[in-house]
Amino acid sequence: MDEYHTLLKEILGRGGVNYEPRTKEYILGISGWSTTFDLRKGFPLLTTKNVPRRLPFEELFWKLRGERNVKSLVDRNVNIWTANAFDRYLETNGLKDKIPKHSKEWNREFENYSKKIKEDFKFAKEAGDLGPVYGYNWRYDKDSKGNRIDQLENLLREIKEKPGSRYHVLSAWNVSRLNEMALGPCPFWHQFSVWGDFIDLHMVQRSNDVFLGNPFNQSQDSLLLHMVAKETGYEPRNFIYTTINTHSYLGVPPRANFWIDSDNLKEFQKKFNKIKIRNRKDYLDLREWYLKTAPRESEGNERKDHIPFILEQLSKEPREIPTLKFEKNVPLMKAIHMPPLEIIGINGYNPYKWDSKAVMAA
Repeated sequence: MDEYHTLLKEILGRGGVNYEPRTKEYILGISGWSTTFDLRKGFPLLTTKNVPRRLPFEELFWKLRGERNVKSLVDRNVNIWTANAFDRYLETNGLKDKIPKHSKEWNREFENYSKKIKEDFKFAKEAGDLGPVYGYNWRYDKDSKGNRIDQLENLLREIKEKPGSRYHVLSAWNVSRLNEMALGPCPFWHQFSVWGDFIDLHMVQRSNDVFLGNPFNQSQDSLLLHMVAKETGYEPRNFIYTTINTHSYLGVPPRANFWIDSDNLKEFQKKFNKIKIRNRKDYLDLREWYLKTAPRESEGNERKDHIPFILEQLSKEPREIPTLKFEKNVPLMKAIHMPPLEIIGINGYNPYKWDSKAVMAA
C-alpha cells in the first residue's frame, strides 16, 4: 500500500496546522488527495498495521440496512459511532457545556453511557439515535410528497437497466437535515460508472482522519464496489478515493502546544523531509525525538495524538495485499442482514502486528 504511505508523507511533510472546533482538537492536514485502487490487483487492506476487517464491514452493512442507531453496532462490539451518539445525547439533553470534551467528567459519563446503551434497550432506543445519517439517507429519504426514496434499490435497478447512465449515485449529503445528524456524513458521494464489462466507484469524502478513518474507508468502499458489481453482473475495477480535508489528529494541549508553535512545525517537517525511503528506521528516530521534545499528553487524553502512530507505521515496509472472495452466493439485500464474515472472505492477509490503538476524535 505505497499509495497510503505517500499520503501520510504528504501530510506530515507539507501539511498545515488548524484547530477543529467540533472535536476541539488540533489537526495537521492538507486540502485534498485522490488515490485509485485497481481491485483486480488485490483488496486494499493495509498491511503496515492490522485492520480488524470485521469492523469496517459491519459498519458498511449497518449503513446499507439504513440504520441510524448505535445499539446494533454496540451489540456487535463495534464502537465506531458510540462517542458521536454520546455527543448528540449530551447536546439533546442540554449537558454539553456541563460535561466538556477532553475532561475527566466526559470520560466517566461516556463509560456509563456506553454501558447503558449495551444493557438498557429502552434507553438505547432514544439515547443511541444518531439522526438521519448515512444509510438512513440512502434508504429512507423522502420526496416532496412524502414518498420514500430508497437510493440503494434505485441504484441497483438503474445499473442493470441503464448501465451507461451517469446517475448511479448514492448521496448522503442532505443539507436540509444536517442539523439533525450527530455528525454530517464524511464520505458523502458514491458514484458508480459502467464501462463495458467493468464497474468503477468514485467516492468523495469531505473530511478524513488519515490514521484511523482512511484504512476503514478504503476497505469498506472497496467491498461496496465488489458487492454492487456482483449484484449487477459486472467486474469490479477501479475504486477512486478522493478526500478533501485530509488530516492527522494532534490531540489537545498540552501535547498540541508543540504544533501551535510554527517554529516547531518547521523543525519537525525539516527533519521529516530529510528521511529517505530506504532508511525507514529514521522514522522511529524522529518519533523518539518528537516524544522527547513535545509536552506529554494529559491524563485521560492519551493516544489522541496520532503522529507517533503514523511515524511507527511509516517505519514498516508494505507487504503484498490480500484478495477478496465471496464465501456464499447471497443477494446483496439479503447479505446485509447476515454477519459479514460469513459472506466475505479475505485471503492472504499478513499485516504487521503492533500497538496501533489510537483514540478517535468525536
